[in-house]
Amino acid sequence: MDNSNRTTTIKKAIKPVTFTIVVEAKKVNENGTFSGFEFKSVKGPNKSAKAVSPIMAGGAIYLKVDTLEGITVLTESDAATATKTKLF
Repeated sequence: MDNSNRTTTIKKAIKPVTFTIVVEAKKVNENGTFSGFEFKSVKGPNKSAKAVSPIMAGGAIYLKVDTLEGITVLTESDAATATKTKLF
């Protein structure tokens, strides 16, 4: 297996944070599952909080902050090797 595209991602344990998201759903299927999300507002631990729901992600919602300002880091964990993928 070729590991040339692998990067090290550091995971940090943090004190729990709260995100408040206002979402508008554009579709619902016969099972009652909503999709086609549009984010009206996102409030997180700092002003850089973002949320996206890619169409191909099956209704998943990804949350991100650009800085750790306002987030309390408890401990640093071991590095994990993973392929880095740009989500935003």
